[in-house]
Amino acid sequence: MRGNALPTGNSIAEAPRAANRPATTAGMVEKLGRLCARVAYALVGLGLRLVMARVFFISGQAKIEGPGVPIHWSPGGIDFSVTLPAGIKDTTFQMFERQYADLPMAPGVAAYLFSYAEFALPICLLLGFATRFAAVGLLALTMLLQVYVAPAMWWSLHVYWVSILMVLVLCGPGAISVDALIRTIYRRDRRLARG
Repeated sequence: MRGNALPTGNSIAEAPRAANRPATTAGMVEKLGRLCARVAYALVGLGLRLVMARVFFISGQAKIEGPGVPIHWSPGGIDFSVTLPAGIKDTTFQMFERQYADLPMAPGVAAYLFSYAEFALPICLLLGFATRFAAVGLLALTMLLQVYVAPAMWWSLHVYWVSILMVLVLCGPGAISVDALIRTIYRRDRRLARG
């Protein structure tokens, strides 16, 4: 009468463990999947931030004048100079009066806004500091350029910039960023304050 036999003590104790094995395995697989996604997006987010920072920073450097800071890195063969913003070039004001005249703001205001935004916001992207705010700012500049200055550039250039910036706005900077460091410190301090 095996079918009607009562379970022994050992089989009762083993039943919850056996039931937990698939849940534990599924939990481990889920954690492993999250870790892989986090590592992958850390690298992707860093790459996207660097691409957009380079595009806007180079554009901003052409609009400002001021003292140059040489940057030399022998192992990478990098040798260039960064101009610190002490003022806006006269050619920038002329460009905003002619080519950017359709913007919904005064050309002088637009020249200052674009020039300083193209200097400061890419630095924020590079560091991963206030990344979402910096991406929103650069997204606004891109849309102003698209709508008022260069509508023909949508499919050849601006659609890619908008896509990259939207990923940064929606997903954040990734784990390799100042934002992630601040978030980690904040969570640790909250955990310590609770108990």
